[in-house]
Amino acid sequence: MSNPPIATCLKELDHLIQQQQWLAARAAAESLVESAATTPGVIERAMLVFRQLEDWNALINLLLEVRNRYQLWPIGSDLLMGQAMVEIEKWDQAIPYLELAVSQDIDEGWPHHFLGKALRHTGRLEESLEQQRLAAEKLPEFPWAPFEASQVLMELNQKGLAVLELYEARQRHSTPNLVMEEQWQKLQPIVLLSRIEQHQVAGDIPKAFALLRQAMSQTPDDEDLWAKLEELMLIKHLPADESKHNKVLDINALQRELNHIEFILDQLEATSSDNIGESSRAM
Repeated sequence: MSNPPIATCLKELDHLIQQQQWLAARAAAESLVESAATTPGVIERAMLVFRQLEDWNALINLLLEVRNRYQLWPIGSDLLMGQAMVEIEKWDQAIPYLELAVSQDIDEGWPHHFLGKALRHTGRLEESLEQQRLAAEKLPEFPWAPFEASQVLMELNQKGLAVLELYEARQRHSTPNLVMEEQWQKLQPIVLLSRIEQHQVAGDIPKAFALLRQAMSQTPDDEDLWAKLEELMLIKHLPADESKHNKVLDINALQRELNHIEFILDQLEATSSDNIGESSRAM
């Protein structure tokens, strides 16, 4: 019994793809690659199927095989090869493919996004940030480009800018995302620190202290918050005419108040631990 014509097999594969029957589509695509790899459209369909199944190793093997055996390299192969390398964390190997994809001047943000991820994991943070910002600009509804930008900015110790990028990522995501929300909670002290500084500039030191207390109760080990605490304490104990007479600060009073605040924080931590213990016993 003769095999059905290639055109018929392609039509059947297209139907499986349209129906999103990916496992059946994979078997049909692999059969076509084996029997008619050089037929226009066969490799492209197989690439699509492997990508939908997120079988990155199979996608890499397919692209390498058709390039080495048939000297074929369909449009978009650099991007897909680079993405597949990123997904399996072969960062260094991904970069040349993604740089080629970017140089092809395709008017989309995906090459920038995946190149940014690869660059970040190879320590090229400034370049990574540039690529993620380009991706965010070209993909205005894609949340993970600004999210990646926020992670890079944290590594660059630019926490204020990281907050802005993460806020943008959360705005773009249609529903709350666990990964983003966890990161957002970690950055809340930075958000509060910005508000504290606003009250400080306005001269409302009591309000600044109140917000600082809130922030330190959440993250008592944050070095930036402790630095802000010492700064506000100095302001609080400055005499009114300090700028004119350069009087000596009351260091003992400052130390007493710092010790008092540290005692309060220890109590907060102990209370939190007791609550956790009670919750565990209740389960």
